[in-house]
Amino acid sequence: MKRGFLLTAKAKREPASSTNASESATKKTANCPNPPKFVQVSADEMLDHMSSSIGMSKDELSKETEKLASAWGLIGNDLKAMEAVPDENDPGSFRNEAPHADDETWCNVQVPFPGGWSQCFLSGYLKRRLERISDFPRPLKETKDKAYLISSAPGKGLGMFAARKIKMGDLIADERPLMVVPLAPVGLAVAPILEGMTKEEVNQAILDHSEGIMRPIFERMHEENQKEFMELHNSHLHDGSGPTLGVIRTNGYGLGDELKDETKKVELVSKSSMDEKLKNTIGKYTSVYNTLSRVNHSCSPNALRKFYMSSFSMQLRAARDIEEGEEIFTAYTDVLLPAAERAKDLAPNRKAVTVPMVREQGVRPDAWIDPAVKTLARIEKEELQGSPVYHKTLYQLYNAYVCQNDEKKALMYGEKLWVAALAAGEKRYETFRNADLMKKSPQWMMAKMTKGMPLLRMFL
Repeated sequence: MKRGFLLTAKAKREPASSTNASESATKKTANCPNPPKFVQVSADEMLDHMSSSIGMSKDELSKETEKLASAWGLIGNDLKAMEAVPDENDPGSFRNEAPHADDETWCNVQVPFPGGWSQCFLSGYLKRRLERISDFPRPLKETKDKAYLISSAPGKGLGMFAARKIKMGDLIADERPLMVVPLAPVGLAVAPILEGMTKEEVNQAILDHSEGIMRPIFERMHEENQKEFMELHNSHLHDGSGPTLGVIRTNGYGLGDELKDETKKVELVSKSSMDEKLKNTIGKYTSVYNTLSRVNHSCSPNALRKFYMSSFSMQLRAARDIEEGEEIFTAYTDVLLPAAERAKDLAPNRKAVTVPMVREQGVRPDAWIDPAVKTLARIEKEELQGSPVYHKTLYQLYNAYVCQNDEKKALMYGEKLWVAALAAGEKRYETFRNADLMKKSPQWMMAKMTKGMPLLRMFL
């Protein structure tokens, strides 16, 4: 994989998603508009909102809800079945109720075999967070038959290809990173460095400092892992980056909210700093992989990736059906951003990959189902099932037809939603694909009482 870390608007928003433009998709357009607006809330968020709105505690509200459910003929098992399917990847709750002395202390952490060794440079806070996860690290998931192979990808170096047909939602790979390191420079006294230095000298000092932090982490790797790491592409050979930092900047996948520090210092800097880049990198981490870092970019990706703290690994799942021999792509940037912004995000000196517009703007706000149907059709036509808007649009359509008491269409979209949620690592509910449970849901029953008039418009 060839890609480069950019000091651009994208790097400020999510520097972890180091970027590259592949030649995989040849569709061209001027813009890919921002996704439509959605109202999507979890059950807990809805409970919080209702509790504050009516001045009733959550416990009181829950008891009243149970009474109402009983009046509707809902039994305990029905209510349990309407909860999200248990997530075996759930790391469990963790509350850092009081600051700890070691929260801001940096630690060398090794995540052990089986599943691959990971060398990490983490905060004391995150080290304690991982230690609280039961059975950490949990085993990696395996596929019955190997789903991929790494081979030459013309114009892109190496790439990942499907070794067999892969269905939407299927696991392609589950891999532990070779290295996990913080995005923001660690232990850097900024003020003294800035004094008397030019901008270029300051930038070089930061790069040198970062290489000095990262190199010892590399040196703690097993010899085989060091070899795999250094065989990854480095597109930062001539910008002052050291050999270790260059590989990280080229191949690192940002972990966003899936692995981050939640300390008082991070909160303070995020709120008070005027440096947007620092605000969006402090407390965040990036990760480098032997296999997954070789997956190339497309603005119409056919695979989605998600990092799980409990197994300390990243899963890659099919965002749509993939044929044997087809190259597997992920996205390094938001595929629904305008083409000009995506071009800035992607590595310099390479052509930006764009796709046709997903949705026309100016849709009437009262046309609340038809636009969603059209949006979904265009998303599927342009093979954008790897975008967040695909899962959200399915969710809106499922809810829309539940509120219309249309069993056939609700189940049709619910089945799709179930698989899309699996691929994206989102919560899944049996009501999506079980007609009996769906008909016992509050949305269905309230719509039945109001003759199909939706109580909450979910698609705007």
